[in-house]
Amino acid sequence: MSLNLQPLPGRCYAAIALGAVVISGTPARAVRGQPVQSTLHHEFVASRADAAKTVEYFWTAPTGRGPWPAIVLIHGHQDGKDTPGGKAFVGYGVLDTLAARGYVAIAVSQPGYGRSAGPPDFMGPVTVSAVEDVIQHFRAQPFVLADRIALEGVSRGAVVASLVAAQDSTIRAMVLISGAYDFEASPDSSTPVGRRNMARRAQIASDIAIETDGTAEALRARSALSVVSHIRTPALVLNGEKDDRTDPEQARALAAGILRNGIYARAVIYSEFGHAIPYATREREIEPFLRTWLK
Repeated sequence: MSLNLQPLPGRCYAAIALGAVVISGTPARAVRGQPVQSTLHHEFVASRADAAKTVEYFWTAPTGRGPWPAIVLIHGHQDGKDTPGGKAFVGYGVLDTLAARGYVAIAVSQPGYGRSAGPPDFMGPVTVSAVEDVIQHFRAQPFVLADRIALEGVSRGAVVASLVAAQDSTIRAMVLISGAYDFEASPDSSTPVGRRNMARRAQIASDIAIETDGTAEALRARSALSVVSHIRTPALVLNGEKDDRTDPEQARALAAGILRNGIYARAVIYSEFGHAIPYATREREIEPFLRTWLK
């Protein structure tokens, strides 16, 4: 499924062959909950699903003393031979912005993107496990508040974030932007949204065939609405009414399902936007939401 990334704006496991690569400065060392400051770190963690593979991530922390809440960023689909993975958030300045607001900011490269071992599995169990590997790594760090970790996912990343939350009830909050939450559903050709989404079915079918075994079980395993009863994470779900890749009704349905669990959830549908929701526009919702649930 071509759910594309739109512009948004620890210690490392010593036994990993790829080791830790620090973009600038020196590797982080925790001293009473305080890592080295003002440094962008580029590291890898071993995959629990396959110890021969690693997951790439980038992170930075605020200036001052921790511990701090953390936000894990999950990118969308990226085209091309050399995809940036989580590094895209670095280029957009998102990590720096979040660190300035008092968060440990972490950007994960999904399997098959950036330098995370692949192949991609269409937002499936391997990808969900990879993100959880990074979360568990940071939960063990003394400069992170282990009970205050949030997820923010864009497009494919929103799908992954919702599935992580369905498995991990300790996630404090999540922001889901332009995601698809039911891959079993067929677009309703009687509505404008449905007709737009029907035009994407060939591309979706191609991606499914390449990255999964194409079975109904595979699609159900990637559909957050099929496991919404397990989600105990407060959620802000953003979608464009004119999105040609996702159905805003699924965003509304996911928020409603989480609310039925007695958990806060809110869907915001932007009537004037499609798949790409401008950063400044969505930040008016995201920044106060994260501040409320993390601080």
